[in-house]
Amino acid sequence: MEADIRAGRYLEHGEYEGNLYGTRIDSIRGVVAAGKVCVLDVNPQAVKVLRTAEFVPYVVFIEAPDFETLRAMNRAALESGVSTKQLTEADLRRTVEESSRIQRGYGHYFDLSLVNSNLERTFRELQAAMEKLRTEPQWVPVSWVY
Repeated sequence: MEADIRAGRYLEHGEYEGNLYGTRIDSIRGVVAAGKVCVLDVNPQAVKVLRTAEFVPYVVFIEAPDFETLRAMNRAALESGVSTKQLTEADLRRTVEESSRIQRGYGHYFDLSLVNSNLERTFRELQAAMEKLRTEPQWVPVSWVY
C-alpha cells in the first residue's frame, strides 16, 4: 500500500491506530465503469482530483448551520439519545468556522450546498437532488464534452 501511495494511486489516504487506509483511484474507476454511482465522502482537496471528465462528479457540500442552530441540534441529539457526545462550545465554533473556510476555499467546486440545519430536511433535499440527477440532464464543463 505504501508503494501505491507513493505512486499516486490513492485519492486520499491516512493512518488510524497504526493501520493505513485509503480510497484507490482504480476502485472509483471500477465502480464508474460498472455503470454504478460511486458515493464518496472526501476531504476538500480530493474534490480537485475528482473534478474531471473521467469521473464527472456531482459534488454536494453539507454545510454547517449557524452556531446557535448547531448547538441546539447537538443538544437535541443528546436528549433524544441519537448521540452520546456532547460537543463543547469550542467544538461547535470550530465546526462552523471550518465549514465556512471550506465554502470559501472550495465552493466553486460544489454543484450543490445544503445547510444542515435540520437532519430530516437535509436528507430529503439530498434525496431530491439525487433523483433530479437521475432523471434530468445536468450541466458539465464544455471541456468534459469535447
